[in-house]
Amino acid sequence: MMFASGFSWFNLIPAVDHNTLLAPLGLAEFNQTYVHAWFAVVLLVVFAVLARMGLERAKKRDGVQRFFSDERPSFLLFAELVASFLKNLMGDSLDRKDVRAFFPFIATIFLYVLTCNLMGLVPGFQPPTSNINANVGMAMSVFVVFNYVGLSRDPVGYIKHLMGPVWWLVPLMFTIELVSVAARPVTLSLRLMANMFGDHLVFGLINDLSLMGPIPIPVAFPMLLLGMLVSTIQAFIFALLSTVYIQLSLPHHDHDH
Repeated sequence: MMFASGFSWFNLIPAVDHNTLLAPLGLAEFNQTYVHAWFAVVLLVVFAVLARMGLERAKKRDGVQRFFSDERPSFLLFAELVASFLKNLMGDSLDRKDVRAFFPFIATIFLYVLTCNLMGLVPGFQPPTSNINANVGMAMSVFVVFNYVGLSRDPVGYIKHLMGPVWWLVPLMFTIELVSVAARPVTLSLRLMANMFGDHLVFGLINDLSLMGPIPIPVAFPMLLLGMLVSTIQAFIFALLSTVYIQLSLPHHDHDH
């Protein structure tokens, strides 16, 4: 019943339950979102430390064994799988130099969104990504990064690309492109919020309704698998679109033709 009821373990903290934790900052109504968002950060920091410890142990192995992955599930093995997956994903759009440059940012985005999404599947926790405020913060970081990339790498080319290939259509094309660029963080935020809010709401409601009948129907496990799949896909889409936006901001020469 905790999935759909909005219950949170953090409500056991009086300041969170009474919305006074962030009151001095004028953010009293966002207590739950901020607390869960920072809890996701803590989880990722712990994961990073444990994965790094595993890497240091691997470096101490004899000979070529140091280059082999762990045979059993471990934090290092999961980190290697995520790194390999994201590098292959980024390699389809960016060259090797840019993959190395933007990998930390894209990997952070992917892992953070994934962690926030999966938190909603654990009883007593709420996904920060179901709140538009958390998503806007991530989307705006993507917005800043890809615009900084475009303006720092080739400012003239970036602006010319927004103007289109035909001079007499510049006012129209420039307006359309500006709206398109400005809409990217909006669509990133709304897409993630709508999908995660809907997914976890449906998961909770179906799970609760299945237990209200004369014969309880065990649907929690298949719904949990579906929720995990949706959470992973949404994190993948957010990371993929962030990579695409960066790729579109890199210097192009199509405006010269």
